Amino acid sequence: MTHARSRIPLVVAGVLSVGLLFQASAAEPKKAAPKAKAAEAKEHPGLPAPDYLPEAARTLLRKKMGRHGLDARDLMFGVTLLRYDVVRAAAQRIASEPRLVRPEAGAEDDPSTFLPERFFVLQDEVRMRAQAVAAAAEKRDDTALAESYGLLVQTCVSCHSVYLKRE
Repeated sequence: MTHARSRIPLVVAGVLSVGLLFQASAAEPKKAAPKAKAAEAKEHPGLPAPDYLPEAARTLLRKKMGRHGLDARDLMFGVTLLRYDVVRAAAQRIASEPRLVRPEAGAEDDPSTFLPERFFVLQDEVRMRAQAVAAAAEKRDDTALAESYGLLVQTCVSCHSVYLKRE
């Protein structure tokens, strides 16, 4: 009976995490999207494509962010379930992802010219905060892990907001 009780928090955390994932993936937008955007959303789940960004830039970002999204998902489950090895690996992959380079003057055909400067600042911040998450996982410091992960997610949300609203 004692052994079964010790697993209850783990089971509850797992069920809650899976429930949140299903709820997030099942959420539908309130407004009906035009056919082109609806088809793109089915083909490429995730953030909707902002109107200001041309297709070439969206393609570049989709390719980069597809891997990033999988790593973020692994990181969420790893942190929630205190799987330090999973956390460390996912955080290190996020920290070592190739970054989009700030556009150079006169490079108007470069897709990154359409992204706001704040995007690049947050991209650098993600790297730094992912390194902190990996370090906390390495030390198996649950308090530092929770705090560093929270800061990382804060940066992710800020970056998504900048991407969608071009602040």
